[in-house]
Amino acid sequence: MYYCSVTSRPNRCRLIAPCLWLVLLAGAQAWQPASAESLGDLYSVTVPYAGNNEAAFREAMRDVLVRATGRADAPDLEYLAPLVAQASRYVKSFRRSPGGQLAVTFDGPAIENAIDASGLAYWGDERPLTLVWLALDRGAGRRALVHTGAEGEERARVERGASRRGLPIVWPGPGDDLVRSLQQAWSGEHAPLIEAARRYGAEGVLIGRATAAPGGGFATEWTFVAAGLTARSAGELEAGPDLAADRYASLHATRGAARRTEQVVTVMGVASLEDYALAMRTLSRLPPVRGVAVDEVTPDAVSFLVNVRGDPAALAEAIRRDGRLTGVDASRMIFSLRP
Repeated sequence: MYYCSVTSRPNRCRLIAPCLWLVLLAGAQAWQPASAESLGDLYSVTVPYAGNNEAAFREAMRDVLVRATGRADAPDLEYLAPLVAQASRYVKSFRRSPGGQLAVTFDGPAIENAIDASGLAYWGDERPLTLVWLALDRGAGRRALVHTGAEGEERARVERGASRRGLPIVWPGPGDDLVRSLQQAWSGEHAPLIEAARRYGAEGVLIGRATAAPGGGFATEWTFVAAGLTARSAGELEAGPDLAADRYASLHATRGAARRTEQVVTVMGVASLEDYALAMRTLSRLPPVRGVAVDEVTPDAVSFLVNVRGDPAALAEAIRRDGRLTGVDASRMIFSLRP
């Protein structure tokens, strides 16, 4: 939910600035929606379509609830199952996509409210990137490492599983020694594979060792490493993304998805329209932010009224992680533009 207007506050919006500032900022008083990070739109998914809209909507809602809570069982829980049964009520738009698919977009705020009312934690749209190393043994000594240039059903299955869980992934590229990496993934010498995450800007590493099963498919041993924790699971190829998403959700999902608070953030060093636009854009793009409005202008600073979803402390953490504003007095939410 976004605010449509801003009401001035007595004794605060003094606007001690040249008239030019007033003119330039007059059109900026409306709340500016935050742009999404990583996943783009958490509430837009694509599912197989067999001609039945209602069935496709229900399947899409299941995927959205799994994404937004970080829990694979979320669609079947007592408080969220009604959303699946009545999925069409929450559809904002839908369209046919190539390959017999249907792209569906849901009402995000309504789903956030339902998750909050259920008491479940909420996992926002900023997701950590995961580097995937997958070593395949197809039998008869035929082993291969899946990489960015590889095509095949095995890679597609992992990517579909990652998409369903809202997990951004990256595969090793030609800059890596793929032969050596294959040996390391298969032998369990994982340290170099984990270290490679830095080069890709990845927070976690998912390493799979898959053996062709007699009845078809692959029996896969997965190892996930991130944020000082290690987890393992065994199963099909999709079990890897499930493992990573479950562990990430335990770290990043928070309660209070529907709660909204207003925080005043002061940005110093704002001396031009370009500076103002940069500060506004920086705040608007932070994951927990749902809207930004001008609260007060002085000759070299602007105070913004920031509408935050969930825990207010998430805003300060998001600013710190983003790195485009420098803390002056973070406890009072005062920052400056980086030179």
